[in-house]
Amino acid sequence: MRTTLLPLAAALSVCATFVALEHAHAHRAPDEGGPRRLEVVGTEARLVHSPSARAEPLARPTPGDVFANEGCASFDSVLWCRVKALGKGPRGHIEAQHLRPAQGPDGHVPTGLDTSRARARTGDFDARGEILCAQEQGQSLGRCKAAVARARGGDATVVVTFPNGFARQLYFTHGRFMRGSATMSGVGTDIDWSLEAGIYVVRVDDQAFEIPVDFVLGR
Repeated sequence: MRTTLLPLAAALSVCATFVALEHAHAHRAPDEGGPRRLEVVGTEARLVHSPSARAEPLARPTPGDVFANEGCASFDSVLWCRVKALGKGPRGHIEAQHLRPAQGPDGHVPTGLDTSRARARTGDFDARGEILCAQEQGQSLGRCKAAVARARGGDATVVVTFPNGFARQLYFTHGRFMRGSATMSGVGTDIDWSLEAGIYVVRVDDQAFEIPVDFVLGR
């Protein structure tokens, strides 16, 4: 069997085309198929309120900082990306040259919209199991049923059902716990969480949960 090799110039042209396509894809918003998050590279990035080199910085991100991607556009011949801090934090613009698509803790660069919440609402889960939980403040941890819908990149919705049938959704983004669903128990934003020996230790309002990382991320 004969293998036909492209001439060097043609091969380089094909590579350049793929790089250009990847570059263009990186500058789309998630609802256009672009990356959900962007990561800061280098030390020159500035987060500014408006897309202008003359704008005063809201913050000076450091390499590795990750922001939600809200799409990129050219202003005065400079490509700027509108971004938002994950969780609580500012929204603004960073020059695209200081950003790249962010890889999640599961090793994937997620693109498109996070579908985990919609899938959880319809019962389309990736895994089911049991976790430790407490429904009331000061209550000892017991066992609850749990189901998870994942959307790659560390995005997931976990639905926890207590023994009395009460259920609550827990939302994760980029491997970070963000909030719980609003219920009669609270709005879901009064939270504390940490990672301890491969376990998410989470408090939402008066409720407590211990969820294995592998259950959330699917690793």
